[in-house]
Amino acid sequence: MKTLTINHLAVIVTASAQQLVGAAWYGIFRNLWMQLILKQAADFEGQSLFPYAVSFVGALISCYVTAWLFTKLNIDNALHGIAVAALLWLGFTFFPIAQIDLFSLRSIELSFINAGNVFADAVLCGAMLGAWRKYES
Repeated sequence: MKTLTINHLAVIVTASAQQLVGAAWYGIFRNLWMQLILKQAADFEGQSLFPYAVSFVGALISCYVTAWLFTKLNIDNALHGIAVAALLWLGFTFFPIAQIDLFSLRSIELSFINAGNVFADAVLCGAMLGAWRKYES
């Protein structure tokens, strides 16, 4: 019997792809997002690289956790990967973000934008890590 293992290359490629998804996502929702957080484009000028580093490290950790979980659940195709990732997103991302935003007197629209980006990342991660599997020799 083959044993599913973590595909490190798939994790790194997926985390990198998530950075592109985030850039596209917030590019699409840029104006509404800035309006909802009460910021202007000038507020982001001269921003350090630290948020980008945190974003990439966070994506790597998230992808490694997902890959580890997939080995335990024996997720070996994209469809099952997407389903598990979407369920995890629903339970551990959307509602906590919505709760924080609503109790912070922020719009639910902001929750949909921010959690929507995490959903897109989760689906990408589930699909790529589910399909791009690796087995122990």
